[in-house]
Amino acid sequence: MTSQPEQPFGGIEHPSLEQYRPPVDPYAPVDYPAPYPSYPGYPPPPVNPGYPTNYPPPYPGYPVDPYDPYRIAAPAGTNGKAIGSLVTSLVGLLFCGLPSIAAIVLGVIAMRETRRTGQDGYGMALAGTIIGGLVAAMWSVFFLMWLLGMMLALNASA
Repeated sequence: MTSQPEQPFGGIEHPSLEQYRPPVDPYAPVDYPAPYPSYPGYPPPPVNPGYPTNYPPPYPGYPVDPYDPYRIAAPAGTNGKAIGSLVTSLVGLLFCGLPSIAAIVLGVIAMRETRRTGQDGYGMALAGTIIGGLVAAMWSVFFLMWLLGMMLALNASA
């Protein structure tokens, strides 16, 4: 007599792996149907792989649209270094021209910043640099003339 092989677990046969379907993932993305065709009266949307047509790539010298909401705005107010340059150039008149050297340095830095960022104060920085240079030159000439006068006075008295 031939007997059949024993079935595991009380004669219940499990399905083979080829018939097994994994459970559906509830977080899997939903496959939506294809979009409806557009109304025949409208042209198809443009295909542009680069920048959108409203916002071309910015490059130096390109005119910027003033109504562009995504462009970087200029910082508000006047550049502080430009104000400092003008003030220290005028203070240099009182303090032997030494602050005028700082005015020249601050003015050059402020002119570069205002040109790069578009912030206000370029004219003020330029004025501070020019006044600081003139005051430093004036005090240098005054000091050299004073030194020459002292040397001539010492030679004449000896």
